[in-house]
Amino acid sequence: MAEPAANRRVGIVDVARHAGVSVATVSQVFSGKRPVSEATRKSVLQAVEELGYRPDLVARSMRTNRSHTLALIVPDITNPFFPALARGLQDVMGPAGYHTMVCSTDADPRTEEDVLGQMITRRVDAIALAGYYDARRTLAPAVASGVPVVFLGGHEPAPGIDVIAVDDVATGRLATEYLVAKGHRRIGFITGAAGEGPPADRVSGYRAALADAGLPADAELVVRADFNRAGGLSGMRRLLDLGVPPDAVVCTNDVVAVGALDAARERGVGVPDRLAVMGIDDIEIASLVTPALTTVAINPRGQGEALGRLLTRRLDGTLEGEPQRIVFDPVVVPRESA
Repeated sequence: MAEPAANRRVGIVDVARHAGVSVATVSQVFSGKRPVSEATRKSVLQAVEELGYRPDLVARSMRTNRSHTLALIVPDITNPFFPALARGLQDVMGPAGYHTMVCSTDADPRTEEDVLGQMITRRVDAIALAGYYDARRTLAPAVASGVPVVFLGGHEPAPGIDVIAVDDVATGRLATEYLVAKGHRRIGFITGAAGEGPPADRVSGYRAALADAGLPADAELVVRADFNRAGGLSGMRRLLDLGVPPDAVVCTNDVVAVGALDAARERGVGVPDRLAVMGIDDIEIASLVTPALTTVAINPRGQGEALGRLLTRRLDGTLEGEPQRIVFDPVVVPRESA
């Protein structure tokens, strides 16, 4: 097959010739709008790699009236849950020709609003927002602009918005039931500073499990802290300072649970002999700390992949109408800390 001249830009015609397919087939592989065989798709992608083809994004945007860019807005990019979610999204959207901009808001509602406005101004093709708060007002401009919006976590924040979430009530219940089954009777919960959204639902599940077991849900056993390792450290210190400290604790995420382990180590409290510690998420660090963290897995990468598939269908027009709600079921992952 003829190779493109070294002194000119590689084009889609060159890719088609190199792969032995039509230009239309190459376009279909890039857009994902029509099915092609796996063998053909691999042949086209191999040609792209071998030739070093890079699409002319400016020309394509003018032709399609799309930026081929997505915005993923998250509360804390340093929490490994969100990079895993972003990786799942990119695994699906990258081959379809979309780039993802990840924006971190420090879980601040005003920053969320500002970032969202910037993304609308930049004319991104779709927006996914992972938030700890009620995002009804935040997302209103995006809904009004007609940009496809997906909310990650919790309940549908407003009409017309797709949702991808874990069953957070079931997550809190499952973690607590696991500890009750292990014989623990005074169980604490370290939640986030936000009193709404997924953290609040997890606390609701925790309280429901305690009620089912006939155990009191003492208000002093639920402490609020930042959604990070330092928050877990401070929250666990407060629980250990109680007149009667807990014999087990559920943490709203794995990073907070690592901070709780830090506090136990600092105070000389053995885990799990004197204190059981349970996380939520099952990010990579859960299996790397000592003792390895017992947690509830909610599959962040799988959530990202589901987000990508949903957005692909919204953007290519194969999914229209009523908002979709995709819910992931939590699963306990037993390790050493509980």
